[in-house]
Amino acid sequence: MRILQLIGSFLYAIRWLIVGVLAIGLPIYLYLVFAKEPVFTPEEDVELGKMSAQSLAEDPEEYPILPESEYPEAYEHLRRVVGGIIDSPEIQYRDVFAYDQMKIINRDDVLNAFCTPGGYIYVYTGLIKYLDHEDHLAGVLGHEIAHAEKRHGSIRLQKEYGVKALASFLLLTVPISASDYLNASIMKELLGLSYSRDQEAQADEYSVKYLSTSDYACDGTAGFFIKLKEAGDDVGIPEILSDHPDSGSRIRDIQKEAKRLDCSTEPADPSRWKAFQASLPASKPAEPRAAE
Repeated sequence: MRILQLIGSFLYAIRWLIVGVLAIGLPIYLYLVFAKEPVFTPEEDVELGKMSAQSLAEDPEEYPILPESEYPEAYEHLRRVVGGIIDSPEIQYRDVFAYDQMKIINRDDVLNAFCTPGGYIYVYTGLIKYLDHEDHLAGVLGHEIAHAEKRHGSIRLQKEYGVKALASFLLLTVPISASDYLNASIMKELLGLSYSRDQEAQADEYSVKYLSTSDYACDGTAGFFIKLKEAGDDVGIPEILSDHPDSGSRIRDIQKEAKRLDCSTEPADPSRWKAFQASLPASKPAEPRAAE
């Protein structure tokens, strides 16, 4: 009888332990899964971005960075475009994020640009050479800056890996070893962040808001999507479209927001754009690839 009582007491204690864990842990879990605000500070976003930048710099074959010392004019043009965007009163972290730490990746085969958590901006030469107007690049960069400003990357990472894992990752002072699977996974995610449809839609919306107080057409992002849509299957779909493939819907939503804000859709001076494109290294003939 005594043994049965002990077993009953043990099971009773276990039951209340489970209830306690659920009472405390479940709300935390649900918060992390469904939270729309990041747990970490904007300064910690900058640290995440800095780690991304270091990792990219260590892989020059995949990310051949154009040296600013050799192409000062190209960087001067890029800084002018970014400056016009972050002058917007909608920008919250102008004095916190590393928006001045921008890099041009010398790859004509990639139509992409991205902004890491904390504001490190990367633009591929392929995108600059592909676009017809500077307004379109400003729109794309406005979209990417919105991901950083709305801290979409931090929110995605904390949902995917949890606060504890991210906190440990931020405290790393040594390079990630091949055996450190979790930290390696976080780094891989940082270098290829994908966003939800809601986050993509919000970034499109804020790209219009940022450009509405600039010299650029506030619907510049739509011009980029229109060109892609007209190109059809001849152009590889860049990562900016990966989680929201309905470019037609995005074009309509961007133009609707521009109309709501009643902002200018007149394109900027085209001569500046031609000068920007001319400041880049000449395109090399594409090397033949073996069939997959």
